[in-house]
Amino acid sequence: MTMKTSLLSFIKSRVWGRRTNKWLPSKLYPDDVFIVSYPRSGNTWVRFLIANLLKQGDEVIDFYTSNKYIPEVGRHDEIIQSLNRPRVMKSHAPYVRKYPRVIYVVRDGRDVYVSYYFYRLKHLPPGTTFKEFLKRRDHFPCLWGEHVSSWLFRKPSRQQILVVRYEDLACNCFEQLRRMADFIGLEAQEDQLRRAVEAASFENMRRLEFERGRPYRNDSPDVFVRKGQPGNWKEFFGPEEKAIFKPREGHVLIKLGYETDDNW
Repeated sequence: MTMKTSLLSFIKSRVWGRRTNKWLPSKLYPDDVFIVSYPRSGNTWVRFLIANLLKQGDEVIDFYTSNKYIPEVGRHDEIIQSLNRPRVMKSHAPYVRKYPRVIYVVRDGRDVYVSYYFYRLKHLPPGTTFKEFLKRRDHFPCLWGEHVSSWLFRKPSRQQILVVRYEDLACNCFEQLRRMADFIGLEAQEDQLRRAVEAASFENMRRLEFERGRPYRNDSPDVFVRKGQPGNWKEFFGPEEKAIFKPREGHVLIKLGYETDDNW
């Protein structure tokens, strides 16, 4: 190995180490559960649902109190250290091999990009169109298709992974919450599940955001809970937008079963 190759390998290992460590708590346990998704795919919805099962008494789960029960890796490290096991944590990380158990929330990438656009709109250059936003390749933490593929199409996967589709949550939230509770190991009765579903309804989350606000807004007027309706992408994807998305990430839609071919 040449000195140049050795130096390059050293630099890559240090960069990879820093990138991975920010997605890890200081200590891992084999029963830890990470709720992982690409941004705007339903991670917050799932956190509200599960936090309403974990909460104590009549506490209202909102955009602040949810952090007590399901903190975010890299942002709430002190809270993570104080959690009872099994710990449940939020992450937007691309594939992290060390996560023991993962609930991966996946959503139609076309709806994801539309939602992401409106969420980021106030922080984009004035006049940025959806097409211009879609063309960008610097979306956090990577492109949607890359994120999904890293978790769901990586072989072999060493984690226990429960896949939850956003569209299934919208169709039968009760059943999906029961699946997640069983996966985590939570003993929840039917009435508890139904109360959690009601408390985390779209209408209630939107009301809580309006009345109580949420952290990290930095006084910007962006809205976190927007529409949440599957299929909203059809209003924004014309021929030009499709021409951007299809060659880049259209194959991921097909692998996930959202489309059978590229003729959409």
